[in-house]
Amino acid sequence: MTPRHPQRSSGRPRGADSAARRTEILDAAEELFSEDGYRGVSMSMIARAAGISQTGLVHHFPTKDDLLGAVLDRRDERDSLQTNLGGSLRGWDLIRAFVDLARHNEAQPTMVRLYASVSREAVTESHPASAWLLRHHAATRRLLEDAVHQAVDDGDLRPEAPAASIARLLVAAMDGLQVQWLSDPQYTAMAEDFAALTDALYARWRR
Repeated sequence: MTPRHPQRSSGRPRGADSAARRTEILDAAEELFSEDGYRGVSMSMIARAAGISQTGLVHHFPTKDDLLGAVLDRRDERDSLQTNLGGSLRGWDLIRAFVDLARHNEAQPTMVRLYASVSREAVTESHPASAWLLRHHAATRRLLEDAVHQAVDDGDLRPEAPAASIARLLVAAMDGLQVQWLSDPQYTAMAEDFAALTDALYARWRR
């Protein structure tokens, strides 16, 4: 007698298969968004790239906005893990961790292209990632400002060190260096140049 519900040959729980499928979808969407931007990609394109029907795609991510949000959330989680955000680092050591992030990004061109592509589009309020970009920049600046204040409290920087200006310079430098790195195959010193900026700022305001 044929069982009503056949056994799963792999022995994997259904939830594991669902999680794996979501990862495949996110990988495909990340690649397409990084190459063609949000507006240049359709749900049908993502479904084909992920090897899934559009109905199956919508089961996991009902809209393209939902999918973009999930891709960006995953990107932020990876950055947080790479820089040990929320971990033991504080003060100028945390700021130096962004040099390690830049070095890590040099081996992650798809992630860097994704950020650059979405950021370019999201400067308009109508873009679905507009709020994400504002939150991302605000959260990064706040993290860096707090690190500067901690460095002052730790006795590493002078009290007059302009935390807000330093944070904005670092965010602008990271974003700008990534664009140059993406557009110029001959440019390979993204991490080194960001390190030079952090060193110069530290030298300018150290006690």
